[in-house]
Amino acid sequence: MRRLERRDFRDRRDYRDRRDYRDNWGSCRSRAFAAAIAAVIAASALAATPASLVPAPPVVSVVSAPPVVSEVPSVPVVSSVPVVSSVVLDRFAEIVVREGAPSATRLAAEELNFFLARIFGAPLPVVAQRTAGKTAIVLGDAAEDSGAAGVHGLPSSAGRAVSMKPPHDRDGYIIEAKDGVVRIVGNDDDVPDPVATAALPDEAPWQPCFRRGTLFGVYAFLERFAGVRMYFPGELGTCVPKTSRIAVPEGRITESPAFSVRRYGYADGPVPKELLDGSAGRSVPSPPQMDETSFKRLNWYRLRMETAHLACCHGAKTHCLAPETWDAIYTNACAILAAAQGVFDAMPKDGFTWARHCPCDWCAKNIPFSRWDTGFATDLVWRRTAELANRLSARFPHARVSQMSYIPYVRIPTNEIPGNVDVFVARRGPWAEGTAIGEREKDEVRAWHAKLGRKVSLWNYPDKVECWNLEMKHIPQLAPRAWACYYRAVAPHFTGVFAESESDRWLYNYLNYYVFSRLCWNPDSDVEAILAEHHRLMFGAAAKEMADFFDMLENCWMKVVARPFDTPLGPGVCHAPTPKELCTQIYSPAVLARLDASLVRAAEKVAAGSLEALRIALFRREYFAPLATVISKISKAEGFANASSEVFRSPEKGVIR
Repeated sequence: MRRLERRDFRDRRDYRDRRDYRDNWGSCRSRAFAAAIAAVIAASALAATPASLVPAPPVVSVVSAPPVVSEVPSVPVVSSVPVVSSVVLDRFAEIVVREGAPSATRLAAEELNFFLARIFGAPLPVVAQRTAGKTAIVLGDAAEDSGAAGVHGLPSSAGRAVSMKPPHDRDGYIIEAKDGVVRIVGNDDDVPDPVATAALPDEAPWQPCFRRGTLFGVYAFLERFAGVRMYFPGELGTCVPKTSRIAVPEGRITESPAFSVRRYGYADGPVPKELLDGSAGRSVPSPPQMDETSFKRLNWYRLRMETAHLACCHGAKTHCLAPETWDAIYTNACAILAAAQGVFDAMPKDGFTWARHCPCDWCAKNIPFSRWDTGFATDLVWRRTAELANRLSARFPHARVSQMSYIPYVRIPTNEIPGNVDVFVARRGPWAEGTAIGEREKDEVRAWHAKLGRKVSLWNYPDKVECWNLEMKHIPQLAPRAWACYYRAVAPHFTGVFAESESDRWLYNYLNYYVFSRLCWNPDSDVEAILAEHHRLMFGAAAKEMADFFDMLENCWMKVVARPFDTPLGPGVCHAPTPKELCTQIYSPAVLARLDASLVRAAEKVAAGSLEALRIALFRREYFAPLATVISKISKAEGFANASSEVFRSPEKGVIR
């Protein structure tokens, strides 16, 4: 696999000018022509999709066969289409993938055909060379026919050379419609074992690192022109409209993500068993059983998350700041970079505090330990980082060094930081939205950008963990608007983010992840439109009731995390609600009754046994029932006369008392 290069992590400060998300429709200049294109798109399966939602298509999985996908009502085909050149795909088209194509390209073909089979009612033939006169989708650097060869062996049916070089960006792609062919190309790696590409031993196996640009392009195509939406894997989380044809206006789309670092996760909870085996839906997926790793990897791909990790997580493995220790770190860095030039993680070992530190004489004499100063080691750590980066640059000109603004070296240092240092800034992130600390931390991100003259990466903590007084088991941490508000506010100042999102249930985060993925490709995405579309496609006639349900859960959760405070332990700490506040104010009997009533009304508005009904039942089981149960238990234990006396309906177990 190609070694990581500096350009893989380059500063993307110009994304608004360059608009990585841009549509270049050939000679489309006039408003009339643009209106005609819009009309053609309206005739395709994407007719019901708001234009504001196109920026972030989902991504695909690496499992051998994805789960069964749901269907939304068929999109009618408009017969009176304006006279505009377009490529019209139907069940008689074919998919072209050259022999010996990289595994990532073959995966793109497999996943494209999986969805087209559900859109058209039958899969398309996959061929190594285009059949003369046949409409085709050409993936990667496949050869279309036996005509004149182009730059990548991509001749046109008219004998003209077709220039379809992959974009320079690692994760970008090109979609071009012309002469009866839709071409999708990106940078692809040939990776026989994606799990083995996880960057570090402690990385999640469902976050593999290999280039899959064509795959991203396939999902952009499916979302943009066929109306496919993937909120989470499986029949209950995926929406695929049926239609007899897909009309793609002639032109070219080039898209790249706004942020190169696009990551979420860590221990984000188990996936509901019924989503893995398909028992929650109307049909059993193929294969009939999906393990949790495959499920999460599938979601990771479909949300178009990062394809290369920028390592920065306590790689120095020591608290010592003595010169001889950093000489040893330099030697270690040289050995690592000589084997594979990329990024050396110089971050000190975790848990560095006034009470837990290196006991050597040098550190005792030179580090100004302080119980209350969260940045007491700032200048020393950043001076050591700068010295290391300068020494390494002389021997490895293209190598990078990563370091994090983290307690106890959290402040902006007085020394200059070399240009080969990638800086992460660790702050609370979405959970501090609407608080004074949250605003201060946004200002700190802006200040780091100003200090460096280049953008930073972020490490945030929208999670639930016991060590930060915020374990809160069985309480949904659903807050997509908080994620959106935070990342949109600081978007001009960072080039990527890792959202550390521990949870006790994976499904609590699915909508947070979906909105996050959209913002990573286009920070200007209309989040309210994204959420409204989600409710409409997932719940149909019950969209309003389920929107109320989700909104109430988000409002409640933001009250749970509304009181952050500073300690020497690190970002993310907040004053958790007392049991009384939790049970009588935030999740009071009135609030729980409203949540229950929303689910009841939603179930009454949809047909029994429909996908919409099954989805509503899923959220009652996974969101409401655990919440009502835990609040009831706490109330009884604390002697509160509230939720313990309420009765809530459950389709499986009758009531929750």
